[in-house]
Amino acid sequence: MNAIGKSSAIFVTLSGLFWGGWIVGSQTPEGQEAIARAYAAYEEQQATANENLFDTTALRAIVCGDPTSVEQKPCLAVVAAGRLFIVDAGTGAASSLSRRNIPMDRLGAVLLTDADMPQVADLAAVYNAASRNGGAVLPVYGPAETQRLVDGLNQAGGFDGASSGLQAWGPSPEPGRSVIVFEADGLVVSAFTTQEDAFSGRVAYRFDYRGRSIVVGGDGQVAGAAAARDADVVLQNATSERHATMNGPATAAQIAAQASASNTGMVVLTGADTPIAAQMQVAEARATGFDDVQSARVGMMVELPLENMEINVRPL
Repeated sequence: MNAIGKSSAIFVTLSGLFWGGWIVGSQTPEGQEAIARAYAAYEEQQATANENLFDTTALRAIVCGDPTSVEQKPCLAVVAAGRLFIVDAGTGAASSLSRRNIPMDRLGAVLLTDADMPQVADLAAVYNAASRNGGAVLPVYGPAETQRLVDGLNQAGGFDGASSGLQAWGPSPEPGRSVIVFEADGLVVSAFTTQEDAFSGRVAYRFDYRGRSIVVGGDGQVAGAAAARDADVVLQNATSERHATMNGPATAAQIAAQASASNTGMVVLTGADTPIAAQMQVAEARATGFDDVQSARVGMMVELPLENMEINVRPL
């Protein structure tokens, strides 16, 4: 049984111990101690399973954020080459990863698709979770406004941005030309923009890891971009036909049509406010004839094994 399978088994055992202990005497010191041991065993096993996320056998993306929020906030964790990246730090980003025992000390950088509040609301909390020992510097890549944003957060936190705090980097890609922001151990992370997104100050990112690829577009118009061509997975915020606006996210149907023309393997639509909205977006996308469409959910993991060309989607 693999680590994740063992984790599930321990969780089932934990549930049984909890309810059984409650019935036969969880109020006693012995019962409380047994439940505490069970929880500790589960947390230890879950931490071990999550460490396996950092092996070199796959490129992985995890949808993070606050699952109790009515509106899904932008947050995606990408894991490759033993490193963790967070794309957009929406509300609940830090807590949702910590609750799943994702080791935040592995965080290499935060990549912002936009410097507006929805994308940066949890940036300070992400830094605090990633630098519990203090004194660390966390790179933050993003649009031009990222520098002003980071300066304000550093000032509020008493950091200098050089030896501690956040350190802003603006890749400033031109439409049609990607800029590499990270490269090591077979992983290349590049920033790009489109003509439409450059006007709106938006940036998208592509992760290429030993033949597998993930593109994260935020609210941008990226599925049809040259930099997104032949990607295994494109994750992009979408809206339904009835809620489409001039400068808002692309519709699910537009994204699906562009993904089909760009030879995309799978599209994961993000940002749906309700399960009904998610179903509507998926239905509109599939109506174009592009069937490999999923709706993002907090806790969903997209896994791209290096040994084959499969795309595995499952809860973490």
